[in-house]
Amino acid sequence: MATTTSADVQNALEHLNQHGYAVIPNLVDRATVADLKVRVDRMLAHERQHPFDPGDGPAIPSDDGYCSEYGPFVADKDESERVKKRIRADRTREFDTPWPVPPEEVCISFFHLPSIFDEGRSQRIFNLMNKDAAFAPLIEHSVVLELMDAELGRDAILLDVSINNVGPHTNSGGWHIDSPISFVPEPLPNFTLAVQTVWMLDDFTADNGATHVVSDSHLTLKRPPKGRDPMATEVVLEAPAGSLAIWLSQTWHRHGSNVTDHARTGLIAQYGRAWVKPFVDLRTPMTADFARQLSPRLRYMMGCNANAPVRG
Repeated sequence: MATTTSADVQNALEHLNQHGYAVIPNLVDRATVADLKVRVDRMLAHERQHPFDPGDGPAIPSDDGYCSEYGPFVADKDESERVKKRIRADRTREFDTPWPVPPEEVCISFFHLPSIFDEGRSQRIFNLMNKDAAFAPLIEHSVVLELMDAELGRDAILLDVSINNVGPHTNSGGWHIDSPISFVPEPLPNFTLAVQTVWMLDDFTADNGATHVVSDSHLTLKRPPKGRDPMATEVVLEAPAGSLAIWLSQTWHRHGSNVTDHARTGLIAQYGRAWVKPFVDLRTPMTADFARQLSPRLRYMMGCNANAPVRG
């Protein structure tokens, strides 16, 4: 494992702000990566065999429309039915409150995304931090926190912690920018609201679906064009397992095609300014016993004492 100095962190921060992305190679040793990869593989298998089931509730005619709007996620029939159940169950728990806008206008933070997609070849693990505290050292790694302190402020919070397992022989994703600016009209904000980080739990290569970014695209204050067409300043974030990739929420990016016979696994942790609504409620289903395994800083970043209080 390479030793990362303060100068390395400063160089990464400068590259992040100048070009919209940065890569810090070999930040975690191979033994740690191997242990976390075993945990992830076990979790992927378990969730495939026992998909998340929050219950069910009454259907309304628009449910099919909301289930079809996955963007780059293409779910099979079984997963689509499970997503419909999640929509119905959540709406029932939220006092039968429907979305007031059509599917294409629903805030992505409210949307139910499939956890199994690409015809069953790819998979997401959502709410990772509430499933295994072994991932905590990555989420609050000193290098990451130093970068987030500088970019977002010392009270930055976590918006999402998940696993993205890009399956073998799958197409690339489409160019996009990240929540919370997905629906912000152009020109986009000229300052950063969120930063995406990806810990590489496999080697990231051009062949296995490594992330692609468009260098300097964050300076355009525009959304990327739809589709997957090559870009003039496109960069593939190739690095060995244990490396960290970082990009700004307004940087154009997508995952590449995986033309290999094996899945490519990355741990996604998105950080945002304290007043940005998280992509996932990371306080649920946190228990007191589990919380004791986490540091106060990490608990705060996950939403503890970082939400609107009951005033009276």
